[in-house]
Amino acid sequence: MEHSDPTNAKANIAVIGAGWWSQGWHLPSLHNNQRCNLVAIVDTSPHPKSNLNPDLEPLTTLAQKYQTRIYSSTEELLEDTKLCSTLDGVVIATPHATHFETFSDIITEIDFRRSNNDSKPLHVLMEKPMSTDVHHALDLHCNVT
Repeated sequence: MEHSDPTNAKANIAVIGAGWWSQGWHLPSLHNNQRCNLVAIVDTSPHPKSNLNPDLEPLTTLAQKYQTRIYSSTEELLEDTKLCSTLDGVVIATPHATHFETFSDIITEIDFRRSNNDSKPLHVLMEKPMSTDVHHALDLHCNVT
């Protein structure tokens, strides 16, 4: 009988925010990582804009380029329960002022998993700063400790 080796398992990762940093670093790095499945890209804009790079690609192009699904909101991603249940992690790469709101959406999935005795963790990598509001930063800290 063949047993799967968890050290060879690929992590299913969604990237929330498809702006300059994601298109320049997160998406290519995750796509090229042999231990990762880039399963979703989320952005509220169908064609993200940046002053740092005027040539950002639209979501439809990114979906084809990275062979992944696209969503127009974190809520839409979380409503896809079939995909969401397989997520191992998310990268929050949205504008700084939206980090708290985005994480608040993600914590609902983490809490849902805990309340259903689901042992599958949902890891979060949030770009810095974690918030532009000190009260939000303290709230984020309390949610993860």
